[in-house]
Amino acid sequence: MIQRRHRYPGIEAHAFARLTACTVLLLLLQILSGCTSLQSQEERIRVTIADLKPLESTLMEQRYLVKIRLQNRSKEALNIDGMSFDLDLNGKRFASGVSNQETTVQGFSESILEVRLSSTVFGLIKQFGALQERQNGTFDYQISGNLSTPDSMLSLPFNEKGEINLLPTSAGPSTKK
Repeated sequence: MIQRRHRYPGIEAHAFARLTACTVLLLLLQILSGCTSLQSQEERIRVTIADLKPLESTLMEQRYLVKIRLQNRSKEALNIDGMSFDLDLNGKRFASGVSNQETTVQGFSESILEVRLSSTVFGLIKQFGALQERQNGTFDYQISGNLSTPDSMLSLPFNEKGEINLLPTSAGPSTKK
């Protein structure tokens, strides 16, 4: 068996190092370009509460049905395959929910998802004082969470504030600007 010796053994190592550096640089550029497209993704969706109804209740937990309005503010359709969210009332954590419902929100349109959420008795107790202070039954709300899309490995975060009226004779929630 004949072995060939290279005249310049360091050249192969140097070429490999350059190739590796170029590959890493290309990967970093691809990641950065992906991050810049995410910024526009955050602005393309708006999530608000359309309705909130009590369901069953036990000593330690209350369940609600919340209708969540998803507005797609871009021309491309948005595919959603799940979400997780928290609902705060008057700056205090009230309830949380998850959903594995799949929906597609066409460009410049909206969709309503009905999702169940849970609140503990402690979340409800925190709100009793605020309810007594607010005779009109309105609460400031904040809904925040993430939407999962099959089109991306990363989720779409959302965070919206508004006002909701919990008295039965009142109108539904409104959104603050």
